[in-house]
Amino acid sequence: MTLPEISVVVASVNGFPYVGRCLDALAERAPGAEVIVADSTDTETQRRLREGWPAVRLLTFDEPQTVPELRAAGVFAAGAPFVALIEDHCRVTERWAEAVLTAHRKGSAVVGGPIRNVATRRIRDWAAFFCEYSAFMEPLSEGDTNHLTGMNVSYDRAAIAAIEDLLREGRWETWLHPRLRERGFRLHCAPDMVLDHDKDFGLGEFLSQRWHYSRSYAGMRNSSLGRRRFLYAFGTPILPPVLYWRMARNVFGRHRLRREFLLATPLILAYTVTWAAGEAVGYVFGGGRSLLEVR
Repeated sequence: MTLPEISVVVASVNGFPYVGRCLDALAERAPGAEVIVADSTDTETQRRLREGWPAVRLLTFDEPQTVPELRAAGVFAAGAPFVALIEDHCRVTERWAEAVLTAHRKGSAVVGGPIRNVATRRIRDWAAFFCEYSAFMEPLSEGDTNHLTGMNVSYDRAAIAAIEDLLREGRWETWLHPRLRERGFRLHCAPDMVLDHDKDFGLGEFLSQRWHYSRSYAGMRNSSLGRRRFLYAFGTPILPPVLYWRMARNVFGRHRLRREFLLATPLILAYTVTWAAGEAVGYVFGGGRSLLEVR
């Protein structure tokens, strides 16, 4: 039996129809991969996964798991020399697997690629996309980079060993990737490693997501900030204009999707204000259980 060269870990928190579309795309476009679904939804979803995709390795848990914890469980269960992380609301594209393997074979320990929005019917979905992934929109240039998204990234075994403790702590890529760079690993961008983002967010749903993500992010930082966290909380009112400017720079610098960005601006501003409020609460009161709510 030929061992797979790549394992693909899918963090599953959204259930159907998202996870089904994700697995169908992997079966078609990455047929040689070991696919591991780390699921924290419900028994009905898990039953459908076992029946519909018997070749997929399904990890289940007795207690609710956060997205970073699901990723880590999949990484530690993987058997291939390269381990890629994606999420259930995304679909790999035609050249995705080839791009991952080509970059690793050429010596890249850590490789990631662009995120493309395919949930395009509603302005609120564009607003959600810009808030989360404007920095990773196409086109991206091939080569070394300072930042990669955590839901379209692949690591070799040496890189995984360097971040093993952070994975076990349930840390986001905002902790993992700086650690890797500190230890001499280069983050490589592969422009053909495109992942399609396909999630329809309701207005209230995404406001909730911004709140929980930012509160949990701030809460994670508190142990290293100490009492300085109160200064960070005091400074959160400057975040909405700063975040909006960064998104605008990403969009207008690429000379594309400017109309969608301008139409989405009112919602983007609402989302950034919510983000700032969540950070402020996280710095003062901690993350609470917000990390478990992130989807």
